[in-house]
Amino acid sequence: MPMDYSDQFESIQCRFDEGSGVGRIVLDRPGSLNAMSEQTLNELPVAIETFDRLDRDGDRISVRSLIISGAGDEAFCVGVDVDDIGGERYPFTASSFREALFTIEQFGAPVIAEIDGYCVGGGLELALMCDFRIASESSELGFPEIDLGIFPSGVGTTQRLPLLVGPSRAKELCMTGEFVSGTQAAADGLIDYAHTADDLKHKVTEFAETLASKPPLAVRAIKDAINQSRNVGLEDGTEYEYKTYLPLLHTEDYQDGSEAFGSDREPSWQGR
Repeated sequence: MPMDYSDQFESIQCRFDEGSGVGRIVLDRPGSLNAMSEQTLNELPVAIETFDRLDRDGDRISVRSLIISGAGDEAFCVGVDVDDIGGERYPFTASSFREALFTIEQFGAPVIAEIDGYCVGGGLELALMCDFRIASESSELGFPEIDLGIFPSGVGTTQRLPLLVGPSRAKELCMTGEFVSGTQAAADGLIDYAHTADDLKHKVTEFAETLASKPPLAVRAIKDAINQSRNVGLEDGTEYEYKTYLPLLHTEDYQDGSEAFGSDREPSWQGR
């Protein structure tokens, strides 16, 4: 059963499909190419908290995957609204930008950026905070900050980007401000998949539903363990992985999954 929380927000839409376990946040400022205003930056953490609350208030994990997209077909997001940058307001915007994007990265369930159209500057930084990026082939992605005399900074983009595309390509993208198509971005490793614009929403929903169909505690543990690998060496990461894994052996999901495997039936994942 679909649940719509959009009336609680001004610059985003927030919905949850209880049947599939898939949530969706839509950046809803198409007239500004979905640039993030201060209102948007304030509302994104509230939307994430809305999904977290669904999990806390229930007896199982409800939200099993999350899609973030932009309204319309011109842009996913072109960064922070230029009217909200500069002068005395910049420190506020910078701190709220960091908080909003880190909140997305730290959400327990896998997050997918559905990119159609322009995805540039802070918009591409937002996409990099997601676990997966899927774009239309004709989308345009890039970091134009160099032409302002700055570079993408604040949420670790210069640290994350080389892990996806390699150090040299990361430098090239940031130093030249080059825009690449969705097709090229997939070839570079900047995004995971590129589809035709007509197929994009269906393909993203299909992928989100596939993730949502898997045991949610294990999915969240995998996300946590792999994200931790960026912060520690191999030895510490291996220990963290093991500590994350052990509690899964005492869950209802593991018990049912084991029994289902032995009796050749489909398991019923409860998220507990």
